[in-house]
Amino acid sequence: MVTPDRRQRKNASKPKLLVVDDEPDNLDLLYRTFYRQFKVLRAEGGQAALDTLAEHADIAVVISDQRMPGMSGTELLRLCAEQYPNTMRIMLTGYTDVEDLVDAINEGKVFKYVTKPWEEEDLRGIVDQAVDTHRVLFARTQELNRVLRQETLLNAITTTIRSAQTSQEMLQTIVETLGEALEVDYCIIQPIYATESVSAFFTYVAHPEVESASGAVTTPREVAHQLTQTVWETDELVVLEDIEAADALVTTSQRSACSALGIRASAMVPLVCKHDLMAMLALHTCDQPRSWDESEQRLLSTLANQAALALSQTWTYERVQALAQREVLINTITQAIHHSLEPKQTFAAITQKLGQALQADGCALSLWTESDEFVECVGLYDAHQPIGIDQSLPQSKVPIAENPILQTLLFTLAPVVLDNLDERPKMASHDLPLQSSAKALLVMPLMAEGKIIGSISLRQVSQPRRWQSEEINLAQAVANQAAIAVQQARLYQTTRQQAEQLMASDQQKTAFFQNISHEFRTPLTLTIGPLESAVSQNQGLDLEQSTMALRNSRRLLRLVNQLLDLQRLDAGRMQAMFRPCDLAEFVHEVVGPFQSYCDRKQLNLISDLADCPTVYLDLEKFD
Repeated sequence: MVTPDRRQRKNASKPKLLVVDDEPDNLDLLYRTFYRQFKVLRAEGGQAALDTLAEHADIAVVISDQRMPGMSGTELLRLCAEQYPNTMRIMLTGYTDVEDLVDAINEGKVFKYVTKPWEEEDLRGIVDQAVDTHRVLFARTQELNRVLRQETLLNAITTTIRSAQTSQEMLQTIVETLGEALEVDYCIIQPIYATESVSAFFTYVAHPEVESASGAVTTPREVAHQLTQTVWETDELVVLEDIEAADALVTTSQRSACSALGIRASAMVPLVCKHDLMAMLALHTCDQPRSWDESEQRLLSTLANQAALALSQTWTYERVQALAQREVLINTITQAIHHSLEPKQTFAAITQKLGQALQADGCALSLWTESDEFVECVGLYDAHQPIGIDQSLPQSKVPIAENPILQTLLFTLAPVVLDNLDERPKMASHDLPLQSSAKALLVMPLMAEGKIIGSISLRQVSQPRRWQSEEINLAQAVANQAAIAVQQARLYQTTRQQAEQLMASDQQKTAFFQNISHEFRTPLTLTIGPLESAVSQNQGLDLEQSTMALRNSRRLLRLVNQLLDLQRLDAGRMQAMFRPCDLAEFVHEVVGPFQSYCDRKQLNLISDLADCPTVYLDLEKFD
């Protein structure tokens, strides 16, 4: 006994045959002839036949009468040839008009032309031939469609590879192209052998919002997070037609994520280049198991090889480009250090170039040591609010001893990397007092002779940021150059101070010699005057003139001794001390030598000293 389910499966495996005739008797005859071998569908006119074809596009053979009201068999088969080219077409007619025959062949593109009445065996043979031809055409069409699909995907991937500006753009376009072309619900790429600047995952979701079993709607972010748990590494293509039966390949966490997303079938495709696993490509379908045929697996393998090669080349280019950018930045900063003797300009150039190169919201350069109380901000770059060189820079209000970031720098002598300050709020409160608080920080120490002399901090204010190793290495290289700039600036400041001191000493020396010249010239003039008078008169000096000459000579001797005393004082072999003296006597000694000079010049010299006692500074000599 044949059960209904078995009968349905048997009918589903039979080729479909459509018979079209306006006479019900002919339809019944054709049905009885072929119902055992085919699933026979009947239509009593051309329009009804077209409706049946639209409902059953997999019909293998159409047998149509030529003379029918409304639409002839020739017109029907012509439309059938245009819309369903793989369907084989057989013409039945009781007329043998040559015109009808030519029209049927030229317009209807019939497989065979059969006249009425027909022989059953002959008609069976013709239909069998038509079915065999249909199978061949269908297989060839499927193969051509597969090849065309593969070429289309390969062209799309190749175009993506050529037009993509970055590896991120290329990977995102690849998952979207494959997801749409292969009609999957999810497509995801997880880079493995990549630079850290590449995002962790790239996803395609056919339906961004997923309703869970409990009825809750999963957001796109939650879907993306769950998708990251559905990928695992493998060295070869793995196809899971039904995940529920793949106990040996799927872990508990992966099975839970697949269940939450409704995933039933998956394909894991490794992207391998030169024996290096570059990335993993995962394709997921939902609702029901899926059979990945051999052609789809070959297509996935071919696409994976192309994508892996392109990915390897792109990552290599990006690494070379990053190294070149690093060298250009370091050279720019080095030139700024060498070409500018002004520390403000140098520090401003360092923070601006580094902040722009890493696309940070801010960059600050601060000078400090372990013994200082506060840091001194000497350079600041703000992407949202430009700061002039002459503007005052903000200074930290938190002591270094209470700043956990700086204390970590002192302890580790290594960069402090904070990707998300929302998770560490205690760290966020010790930043410079700026308009916007930081969401992520990267702090680099400035080292000189094994000790910290300052730091460079990069900040992100809009959102948390994962600082990549290339960015940290670049910031470290700039920090090394900045440390050189700080040392150079300090050396320049010291040199300039020494030059200023030398200039001041030179001015003091000039003033000193001017004073000495005046002080020597005056007693010499007063001494030479009496001597010249005595020589011109051929007579000796009287007592007054001799006393004057002796006094001024002693004055000169005293000046010389005072010069020697100044030398001893500068050498630290003399110290000053105070003692009482008679100011009137001292003034009389000073004024007396000028009396004879004033008499000759007819000048009145008057000294009037009331009771004006004072003290006299003497120098005590010691060796």
